[in-house]
Amino acid sequence: MDWWFENNSPFPTETEFETHVYVDDIFVSRWSSTQPPPFQTFGISDWDDLNNRVRLDRGDHVFKLIVDALNQVNETDETDNIFERTYTWAGESLVTPTPGSRSINLALEPTSERNESVVVAAVAESPNSGPLTVNAPTFITWGVANNGLASTDDTISVHVSLDGVLVDRRIIGGLSALSRSALTDWAELGDLVNITPGEHTLEVAIDPGNLIDESDETDNTFTAILTWDTGPAIPPDAPPEPTPASMPHYEELLQANLVTTLPFDWDASLVIRSATSDASQTGRNGHVSAFTAGIVDYAIKNSSPVSTLVDFSTRVLLDNTVIEDSRFAAGSSGSRWLVDVAIPANRLTPGTHTLRLEIDSGSEVNEFDETDNSLTYEFEVVSGPALPVIPTIYTDVELAEMLAVVPDLLLETSDSDTGSESGTDWIATVLTVADAAYFLATGSALQDERIEISLLSRVEYELQNLSTCLRSQNSLTRSEYDTTLEDCQTTIGSSAGLTWPGTGMVKVRVDASSTPARTLSKLLHELGHARKTLLTPASFSIPSDARSAIGEAQAQVFEAVGMRHIEEFLGESFTRYPDLSVLQDDVSDLMDYHVERAVDLEEHSLGYELMWLAALQDVGGLGMADELRTTGVLSPASALAFYNYLVNISDQEAVAWVNARLAGSPDLIEEFREITLARLVDGLSSESEGHPHLLDMAFMAP
Repeated sequence: MDWWFENNSPFPTETEFETHVYVDDIFVSRWSSTQPPPFQTFGISDWDDLNNRVRLDRGDHVFKLIVDALNQVNETDETDNIFERTYTWAGESLVTPTPGSRSINLALEPTSERNESVVVAAVAESPNSGPLTVNAPTFITWGVANNGLASTDDTISVHVSLDGVLVDRRIIGGLSALSRSALTDWAELGDLVNITPGEHTLEVAIDPGNLIDESDETDNTFTAILTWDTGPAIPPDAPPEPTPASMPHYEELLQANLVTTLPFDWDASLVIRSATSDASQTGRNGHVSAFTAGIVDYAIKNSSPVSTLVDFSTRVLLDNTVIEDSRFAAGSSGSRWLVDVAIPANRLTPGTHTLRLEIDSGSEVNEFDETDNSLTYEFEVVSGPALPVIPTIYTDVELAEMLAVVPDLLLETSDSDTGSESGTDWIATVLTVADAAYFLATGSALQDERIEISLLSRVEYELQNLSTCLRSQNSLTRSEYDTTLEDCQTTIGSSAGLTWPGTGMVKVRVDASSTPARTLSKLLHELGHARKTLLTPASFSIPSDARSAIGEAQAQVFEAVGMRHIEEFLGESFTRYPDLSVLQDDVSDLMDYHVERAVDLEEHSLGYELMWLAALQDVGGLGMADELRTTGVLSPASALAFYNYLVNISDQEAVAWVNARLAGSPDLIEEFREITLARLVDGLSSESEGHPHLLDMAFMAP
């Protein structure tokens, strides 16, 4: 392509100006000129970059040359600056590839702390667009997302135009799947064009030349008619504040308050079991045979910051007949009493019976609340011995059915708690897949474990976790409550999954307001915490930086354990990624992020670092170092052995163990980086690219 213009005047221009070329109103090139002399001709010959700027299909295309496109030169005649001509392309029509299941999809999306995909305002850092004025800079912010599941190294053009003329062109050097890029508070519009008061059309276009094949080409352009007034800059109206979550009610207790409580690993505050059961069954409801002795376990505490001051009694009744009166010494705030009471065999006849617990049965303690001193439990006594407990066993056929949905799950980009266009209940599906993964790894079904799982919307996640975090709030003074509430809110606000021991069954709660892939990953992580609690319950209450980091390493390894067992069973890898520059950058950035935070003892990042250091130091003689250096990744069996090793590090060993891992770590961290980056697969098809929300699991676990 050639284009030419001349200064048809006896006067040289006094300023630099731009000449633009457009094809079908898509900008393709520009020429900057500085003071052309009078009656001189200027231009470009044999410009051959057109096909790198715009995709031209068979048919007519309109070419437009605009001299002084930004109107930077004062001219005697402004009407002869535009030349148009239509050219016709022959040949066969271009064939657009059919989008695969994993395709690129570029779209304008709000960037961080902005509420609109394109924000245009007269004040920097505005979350929304607002009033504009010619007397102050105009700030433009746009965000570009790749909402598809395929990454690309192709350069992506983003054009900003005003009244049909290009004013800014940016190049994004590729985007990985489900990632974003942005230009924030660009303020040079008024320096490039003379904005007059009144209406103007602003357009932001992604890939305007249609060079990148996408699954959806309809969401690449933003167009708005905006009005510039005169006068001072006015910030946009502030967006409405989100409705704060309701806080748990707190009332400072000025008297003691005796209540039932639920110890860790108990079924309930009041249970009955056979007298032949051993101490390990304390707190568990068990089979009660007719005419055999039984044991009642119950737990109470003083849920108040005020001591009971006086001794008190507690009574247990069976079918309204007293079977035990117990006497207790006065207890301070938080005091707890765990009691077992024998029931004679002759009292346990076949049929339904009722247990009743009465706390402070003699009304000797002045309590804040006298209405919560009793608990009733109905149970069944049956003839004959207890039937053996048969654990759940999944056959390979059943496991295959449970995992059949995994490929579809890893194609989903909507949030788990909102469902999908197909109507799939992703919360139920994620639970099923996690159950299968847990069984493959441990041989146990989740329904047989003392684990209670909840996948929740973000609002419900915060409310339920806050309630659990503040479960002992009545034992706190006002000052203690305020501190505890702040700590709880900080922990919950920065989390996507939490596990709560010390609450009867281990409670696992996961924020499901993300893709099913991420929800599954977070659930497997929390199951790593929960299993640790079940295997070594005595250590869950001993916090320290070293213990917390080891705990996170355990959970992070268990994520990989679960997914690698799924992959092994199905004979398919879901955590492979193509060797693209954007993914090399993502993985390196991910490593740098965690290595930097590990220095500050952030438990999750330190956990990742400890995992790799331990594996490359071959702790426990598990052969992990050789396996990693040979194959680049631990097998499902090796990862599980690593998890079991980490679980058995005692609290007394924790600090020394962590220090030993960190000694001489720089060389090993570089080796960690080399092994990790080598997992990227050269030439891998986009159809085989793993879900972007599994990157941490795919690259940060040995």
